[in-house]
Amino acid sequence: MKEQTTPRRWFIGTILGGTAAFGLSSLLAPLKTQAQPTIPLVGSEDAEKWFAQMDGKKHKMVFDVTKHNNGGALNWALTLMDSYNELGVPDKDLFIVLVLRYAGTPLALADHLWEKHEFGKLIELKDPETKENALRNIFSKCHKEDDTCFEKFQKRGGLICVCSKAIEHRAEKIADNLKLDKETVKTEFFANVLPGIQLMPSGIWAVNRAQELGCKFSFGG
Repeated sequence: MKEQTTPRRWFIGTILGGTAAFGLSSLLAPLKTQAQPTIPLVGSEDAEKWFAQMDGKKHKMVFDVTKHNNGGALNWALTLMDSYNELGVPDKDLFIVLVLRYAGTPLALADHLWEKHEFGKLIELKDPETKENALRNIFSKCHKEDDTCFEKFQKRGGLICVCSKAIEHRAEKIADNLKLDKETVKTEFFANVLPGIQLMPSGIWAVNRAQELGCKFSFGG
């Protein structure tokens, strides 16, 4: 049976394939300077290992995030965690996961891609500070203590994953529109998934698998 190519394997192959022209060190150096981990593994086996983090958790919920909804799913997830805390249940007993897919996919990507490809305009998201189309991922980090952000959610044990097929499709569409090389754009997108966000074979697979493993479902936007 022919092995299926995953985005990680495709990404590494793309880099190695270009060493003759540019040299391996020159291609890898820019990636090493970025403050983020190696691109997460993807595939059913890798995803199962990621989902194994729910083992032993008492309360589990998955939020299906198909659009930004002004951070609605993130707010609901944090509210759920706060509510359990008030009832005496600590964060360590919770497994709360956000699945970013479809129009929610850009929420998994780094700031400079938002500015470069105008994601704010594309998904109709305003920056609360400028009141203009967002040129940064306004959900990635908290700028004020009372902000809600992925960083705060993850520090409390919340988990986030993203659809690899949606990332690839969005990269290809942008490449077509701008007449850019598809492989180059896909490489850039996969290399700039935010730290701690896990790639999934597909977002809808992740939503289904989470429920099979015991998560209650919530529409996230």
